[in-house]
Amino acid sequence: MTMQQRSSDRKSTNIVLDCIVRKQREQAILCDVSPTGCRIELFDAAVELGSTIIFEVDEKLGFAGEVVWVRGVEAGVRFSRPLLPKILTALDLD
Repeated sequence: MTMQQRSSDRKSTNIVLDCIVRKQREQAILCDVSPTGCRIELFDAAVELGSTIIFEVDEKLGFAGEVVWVRGVEAGVRFSRPLLPKILTALDLD
């Protein structure tokens, strides 16, 4: 796979979020985040290329994306839509 140019800059983070992977509640570390995607590390879950992940910021705020690459416990996620400003603020990424 060749590296594609990113549509926006990524910010290095170590934010741990609850997420839903294959209808199971898991946790993931958001390692690099931009408004359009992220790289994650999963604690116990395995993801497949093309699967959907739903991230939960809190009980009322979340976002989803599609797994576009997998390398061991790491995965690249392209968000379904760019992150809203209120999500960036809640994650302290603004």
